[in-house]
Order: sequence, then C-alpha cells, then structure tokens
Amino acid sequence: MVPKRGYFQPIDSVGLMSWLWWGVFLMLSFIIWNEIGFKFDIFPIASILVVVLVGLLMIIRRRVYLAGSQIFWGRILMTEYEKVKLEDIDNWQIKGRILSFERADRKRKYLLSRNVAEQIKGYKDTNGR
Repeated sequence: MVPKRGYFQPIDSVGLMSWLWWGVFLMLSFIIWNEIGFKFDIFPIASILVVVLVGLLMIIRRRVYLAGSQIFWGRILMTEYEKVKLEDIDNWQIKGRILSFERADRKRKYLLSRNVAEQIKGYKDTNGR
C-alpha cells in the first residue's frame, strides 16, 4: 500500500498561538518597512523574507503520512515521526478535514489536507468505527 502524504496543522491553543506569533512578526516587519518610508532597504526586506520563509517552514515541516491504519505525524525541526494507530486511540472522529481524538488523556485536533482526510474517512467507513 502506498502511503498517502499530506500536511497538517494543530488546531489546539499551541498551534493557534504559533500562527498568531508568526502574524505578529510579519506585521512588525511591515511596520518597520512603513516607518522607513517604503524604501528598498535591506533590513525590512530581509525581515519580511525571513518571516515568510518561517511560515513556509511551519507548513512544509508538518507532514503527515497515512499507511493503512497508521498515521505518521512529522514535527517542526525534527526528523522523527510520531506513529499513531487508529485502533489504539479513543473517541476519534473526522468532520470535514478536522481529525479529533484522545490519546494519553489529552484531546488533540488537527486540520488535515484533503487527500489524507478522505483516506481516513474511507478507513472509518470500511472498518465501522
């Protein structure tokens, strides 16, 4: 079976706070550029580029692979993947592209890419969970 690949974003408070801080730094870069008078100085342009690259890194490094009933979650700046079996987690459900479940007494919520969400829905339909 060829694993399905996609991206995910945590929807819990930590994930939302990381995107909020990214937005704050992006706006700070634009404010610095505005204060300088929209000139093409190296500092404001470099800060905008760095913040945009960090945003892309936050998306690209959060990879998810789905092979059968196993989900492999990638993390930012780590090469290891967290392996989760759908049979081993409690109260998992998928609504649209949002997967929510409980694991180790902690509620987790993730926004998945479309192809991975459809694969999980197919698994849920065939296995009756």
